[in-house]
Amino acid sequence: MQKLPNEFLEELRQRIDIVDIISEHVELRKTGHSFTGLCPFHNERTPSFSVSPDRQMFHCFGCGAGGTVIRFVMEHDGLSFMEAVEVLATRAGMSLPAGFVVEPTINQQKTQIRERLLQANELAAKYYTHILMNSDAGVQALKYLNERMIQRTTAVEFQLGYSPNQANMLMRFLSRRGYSPEELELAGLIVRVGGEWIDRFRHRLMIPIFDIRGQVVGFGGRALEPGVKPKYLNTPETLIFHKGHLLFQHGKVRKQIRSKRHAYLFEGYMDVMAAWQAGIDTGVASLGTSLTPEQARLLKRDCHLVTVVYDGDAAGISAAKRAVEVFETEGLEVRIVQLPDGRDPDEFIREFGTKAFHHQLQVNALTPLQFLTHSLRTTADLLSSAGRQQYMRHVMQLLAARASPIEKEAELRNLSQEFNFSLDSLKEEMRIIEKKTHRQHRRIENKETLQVKPLEKGFIEAGQRILQWMMLDNDAFAEIESHAVDELATPEQTALLALLYHWRLTSETSIETFVDELEEEDLRKLASALLIDNSVPFDKRILEDYLRTIRSHILERSYKEAIAEIVQAQLAGNSALALEIKSRVDALMREMEALKSTRFSVAVKGGDEEARMR
Repeated sequence: MQKLPNEFLEELRQRIDIVDIISEHVELRKTGHSFTGLCPFHNERTPSFSVSPDRQMFHCFGCGAGGTVIRFVMEHDGLSFMEAVEVLATRAGMSLPAGFVVEPTINQQKTQIRERLLQANELAAKYYTHILMNSDAGVQALKYLNERMIQRTTAVEFQLGYSPNQANMLMRFLSRRGYSPEELELAGLIVRVGGEWIDRFRHRLMIPIFDIRGQVVGFGGRALEPGVKPKYLNTPETLIFHKGHLLFQHGKVRKQIRSKRHAYLFEGYMDVMAAWQAGIDTGVASLGTSLTPEQARLLKRDCHLVTVVYDGDAAGISAAKRAVEVFETEGLEVRIVQLPDGRDPDEFIREFGTKAFHHQLQVNALTPLQFLTHSLRTTADLLSSAGRQQYMRHVMQLLAARASPIEKEAELRNLSQEFNFSLDSLKEEMRIIEKKTHRQHRRIENKETLQVKPLEKGFIEAGQRILQWMMLDNDAFAEIESHAVDELATPEQTALLALLYHWRLTSETSIETFVDELEEEDLRKLASALLIDNSVPFDKRILEDYLRTIRSHILERSYKEAIAEIVQAQLAGNSALALEIKSRVDALMREMEALKSTRFSVAVKGGDEEARMR
């Protein structure tokens, strides 16, 4: 494989700001000299992802992902090194060096196919819009929109369209523009039926679905005739359309969501459009499925509060419960609005108007506790004594799991007054439930405590600081080299040490390029963590102390291994071998004693110098 000139890579990194690139995908907050955020490569609630503008590096202290902007684009977009360089070079307005050709890869071919599918969907969206707005065929769809009180300006804003009630008009249109049936099938625009290709969407109001970059990746088609199943037909899963990873209208309203730190989640396309007409410019919708963790994470990048406004029927309530669970798991604050009489937002706005809808959003936004308590009441048997007691017990279990002390007190008083139970008896029942809940939580916490990563030992930190100095300080490298250091505390540290020697002595690339080109993932994670971590100024005395710490650890490890070998030799009846190993053990003990005395003498000498300074 051709190797890009180092000068080109260095210039590319200088022209591209890693903070700008990563902030398009991760909400970053400035903390000191760095930026932090939630890692895009693994699920987390507490930010452990750090970006250094000074080093132009990123590193996640949770999963270990790290490197330069090139590595980020590789990992985030699933590209090869060469493909990531191409993407960034195009963005920076740079041309690849003369004579350089990226070797075709599976990822590159996949990227080319993606581009073709995106272009096909974009053309299809324009075609559908033209049919709706400029032909007799679109009259019925326009009439439907008028009945739903969707204004023409809204239809233009959402780029609505109409798919004619003919077998293959779209296919013929796109075929004339060079698209094969196989490509259009991959895009989800046509299907094969009885050996013939026909348009997937026919006689439907077409609602384009955009990704976060504003590209058309799929469609939702609403049937215009009553009784047609399915009422909504979505694009199937394709190379560019994954409905569990998309939110309707998210790319268009993301800026407003980020500004207000608040989003509204609706169930349907029409709900989002009706709410938009009513002045709600931060509304999105899941695409006909239950909310997924991936969709929740999309919103988490942009806001901290989500108000769920689902249909008020049983299915909507069930979906809202699921959404609350997903959002809370992802660490988002949630409110839930239940519209009266089981109405959906679109129906409510058409019947009662914009002002009444805003009133519902402002006055009737429930906390998860209020929503779940209200939901328990709607399904409870409050006519029988057993039913009332069961309802109260369920409410108290809910209070024990998620309520604050003030919420518990207020809700227990309400239960006492409504069902004529003494407040003391309810509090006693509450204590029993809380004790049981507390025991369950302690079991979970104890289990998690066992999995907490131990603090780094001194000899490991010593190895990390030596490696960090080798990366960043020429004088430190010369001093380390003069000590002929060839082994550190762990196999990974020793392997990185050897590679750093080779890089220092034979390469003219930057340390950032060195990290990006590390082939072993564990070594790349270690190197990026060391680069982005705060460095300690080089000091010869500290280096010598680090070297003694590491040497002491290596000697102790060798001593334990030799003792185990002696035992094995004795059990095998090989006294000669046991005696030979014994001499090695004695030598190790002498060296350990000498190392301890050296450390003691250095400590005393350092104390004398400190005393003289005073």
